[in-house]
Amino acid sequence: MKRYALLLAWLTLLPPATPRAAAEALALRVAVNSLPSSLGNPFRGNGRPGSYVWSALFDGLTELDEAGAVRPALALSWTLEAPTVWRFRLREGVRFANGRVFDSAAAEAVMRWLLSPEGRRTVVGNELRSITRVRTDGPNEILFETARPDPILPKRIASVMMVEPDLWQSRGPEGFALQPVGTGQFVLEGWDRRKRRAYANANPHRWRPGAVERLTFVELPNSAVRAQALLSHDVDIAAVEIDELPRLERRHLPIVTAPSMQVMAISFRVEGADPASPLRDRRVRQALNFAIDKEALARVLLHGFTVASGQPASRTSFGYDPAIEPYPHDPDRARSLLREAGVENGMKLRVEIVIDSLPADTLIYQTVVQDWRRVGVEAELRIVTFPQYLKKFLTNSWTVDAFGGSWNAAPYNDALRPMEVYSCRRPQPFFCDKALAQELERVEQIIPDAERLAAMQLLARAYREAAPSAFLVEQIDLFAHDPGLTNVHLRNRVPAYESITRAAAPKTE
Repeated sequence: MKRYALLLAWLTLLPPATPRAAAEALALRVAVNSLPSSLGNPFRGNGRPGSYVWSALFDGLTELDEAGAVRPALALSWTLEAPTVWRFRLREGVRFANGRVFDSAAAEAVMRWLLSPEGRRTVVGNELRSITRVRTDGPNEILFETARPDPILPKRIASVMMVEPDLWQSRGPEGFALQPVGTGQFVLEGWDRRKRRAYANANPHRWRPGAVERLTFVELPNSAVRAQALLSHDVDIAAVEIDELPRLERRHLPIVTAPSMQVMAISFRVEGADPASPLRDRRVRQALNFAIDKEALARVLLHGFTVASGQPASRTSFGYDPAIEPYPHDPDRARSLLREAGVENGMKLRVEIVIDSLPADTLIYQTVVQDWRRVGVEAELRIVTFPQYLKKFLTNSWTVDAFGGSWNAAPYNDALRPMEVYSCRRPQPFFCDKALAQELERVEQIIPDAERLAAMQLLARAYREAAPSAFLVEQIDLFAHDPGLTNVHLRNRVPAYESITRAAAPKTE
């Protein structure tokens, strides 16, 4: 009864249903689990939920295609002129939604702010820490100089959304977040923070063609509510849970799925933890991996859509090693390692998690807790909101032993990113193995892809042995949409709005 009361409460907040063919211009209603906590400031995060909105309002110099490969966006091409110098040639004729020309001076202004002390403190600015200098060479070319070779810079740049620099400067980050302006397909009309919605209209200067003229983002944190909203035609597209698939498919709603470029994990807090924490012992961390039946998580809870994992990269990400096997489910081995580490009378763990952000995540966490209990480890799950989680993640201000995490290669689909996250390289690391960090610094400067891949695969084996997390499964993204839409596919974990069109009406005799 509680579930259906929640459904009713949320559905009363939805906009009234409208006939799907009522207007020629395509208006798209997108259900999201959360609007971005930083609103229209795209530098305080680089993934969902913010990317639902930011990908509509902004463009980067590069972007990932549907297969996860880097491709041109506001930059048409790039070349490595020297080991530490990249040159990008920009697309001509692009304007921001307010009419201001996008050129190398605009891109330079955005990058200079991100390289400032204030910008460096943001999520995106921190990921650009290898860049030491940005300079223009004419109106359509910009050069990036790095402190050391950075072979994946074109991938990193995909996370840098080009904000209108004059407005960013005059309004400041907080003011700009309320009225963001970019070069994207859409321009924000406004935030309705009481009803938890955001409205955007087609950018009059958009450089990509598209059929969608209006976007409405509707915040629906509960997956069951999102599914019901789809069935009631109150929204047009939404991320859904696996257990909702049967009723969605019975009503002929198309399902779209894609790898999420991440390995779901439970991350262990080693740095900053109690000096007596058992998690400081590698054997304990390995035992917690052996205790989990990861094959069952993939086969049963995720319906065989994915596979178990035991390494930092998913199959779709650069750096994946097909020869690395997941930790086998071996409770006896887990108990033996715990005894060797002096944990003979069991141990307790407090784990903070965000739920309803990945398919079957709640059930996966609960099943892991049950598996740990069978080897004498009592784990308490504590649910936090995403903003709470993000603050603790960035500052390592956890007061618990572990947290729901991932080896997340998004937004540029390279395993160097999650390896950096699980390293001493972070300003406030939660895991720090100095030998791994030293090897990571060497590997990330290798320029030939084949050589770098081989080195990353060796490093992935070392990460597996160090066990900074409980490796679980390769995760997926799962969406459903109204049958009246076509060309719905995912790019970098969110719908590619510009490709969506209305399905052709059936022919009548």
